[in-house]
Amino acid sequence: MPTWPQNADASLFLPHLPAFVLPTAQWLAGHALWLLAAGAAGAVAAAVAPGAAALRLRGLETGGGRRGAGRLFDLRAIPPVRRLRTRIARMAGRESRRRRRAVAELCAVLAAELRAGRSPGEAVVTAVDELDPDSGRELAPLSEAARSGHDVTVALRALAGTRGAGGLGHLAACWRVAADTGAGLAGVVDRLSESLAREEALRRELGAQLAGPRATAVLLSVLPALGLGMATALGGSPLTFLFTTPAGLLCLAAGLALDAAGLFWTHWMVRRVLSESGME
Repeated sequence: MPTWPQNADASLFLPHLPAFVLPTAQWLAGHALWLLAAGAAGAVAAAVAPGAAALRLRGLETGGGRRGAGRLFDLRAIPPVRRLRTRIARMAGRESRRRRRAVAELCAVLAAELRAGRSPGEAVVTAVDELDPDSGRELAPLSEAARSGHDVTVALRALAGTRGAGGLGHLAACWRVAADTGAGLAGVVDRLSESLAREEALRRELGAQLAGPRATAVLLSVLPALGLGMATALGGSPLTFLFTTPAGLLCLAAGLALDAAGLFWTHWMVRRVLSESGME
């Protein structure tokens, strides 16, 4: 097997590197196992930890039956925490799923209120109030339009452009037809709610079918890191080679590029399946 003239190459290449590269590479090489262990512990903690909703401190219950009556302090109310949660959730696709569930729940409650004899404006206000706090804040323009007597369809169409809230566009069409023709709104909204529920069930089924390929792609992407840990445990210095030699830097760049290309390819195939099934 040919050997790399590491000393000669490094003497020509390393003087052009920033001063902090060598100490950083040496520190990484010496602490590789600790870093891998910390990453594994973080992954396990993220998998078994409770949801973000558990990050709250509650006071004593004060009675009255109102939602959140016993909440003393909620970490989610802090603006930086809220923005960070929203960004992470958007990256994971949870924001779209939450909006789809909120729209389906809004239609179901709206249909129930209309069948109970409520006016459309009162039914919208009640339906928005029944949603979870995050969805209630996003759909607050609907209740504001209903309370002020403005056209609710304008607010529905404006909110329908948000990712995951496309069902509001269908609700706006139903609302407009009912307002123009005088037809009943409860029946058509009820059927819309059932349609959105079936669509969400299909999304969950597709997600379950695609979970295997996604997990395989993630596993293959982290295998190089596990290989580095095994090489370090056996007494090698893979990180020193990768970060301090031209050949190592070339291998590192090529490996990262191929790893990213594999993840992107898998993501593209999943998105194509969802798009062809009408779920994207």
